[in-house]
Amino acid sequence: MWDVEHVLSRLAAMAGADPKCQKFGAGRHRYRLGPVISEAEAAAFEERHGVTLPEAYRTSVTQVGDGGAGPFYGLFRLEESRRRDAEWEDREIPDFLATPFPHTEAWTPDPYKELDGDEYDDPQWITGSLNIAEFGCGAFLRLVIIGPERGHIWFDDRPSDGGLTRERGFYEWYMDWLTNPEQYFL
Repeated sequence: MWDVEHVLSRLAAMAGADPKCQKFGAGRHRYRLGPVISEAEAAAFEERHGVTLPEAYRTSVTQVGDGGAGPFYGLFRLEESRRRDAEWEDREIPDFLATPFPHTEAWTPDPYKELDGDEYDDPQWITGSLNIAEFGCGAFLRLVIIGPERGHIWFDDRPSDGGLTRERGFYEWYMDWLTNPEQYFL
């Protein structure tokens, strides 16, 4: 699935076309990947949270790079992803990652009519998913870890009242960015 040389080649080409890192988000990731983590580190994360990471994502962090270059502001490192969720949650949900993601189609309720603000922002709507990238303006990209949508990216635009919408699988999403980066530069 992952061709590390191809990924590195595309990142080098993108960096060459934007040497001052002026494209949206490039100033943060600078077209560089973080160091990979070991299989043991990935397994320890999985055991600690009672989950198995989706294959494409697990292979990415253990063979390609853990965090760094990616769509928008880039990818968070695996451990940072979970920490970022814990920072924003007003209440911790036991087994947050091991609780299945509750959506199979877009979830876009009107936060002013259907739910109150606290309920709309409740972390119960994003259980079973990992915060893997920042879009900006408080919005994030989440990778579903458990549930029917396992392996898919979901756009969490609740801060702008956009709800949660489905993207594609992690590998397809990342490769699309490498192939068509201009569509990710706002």
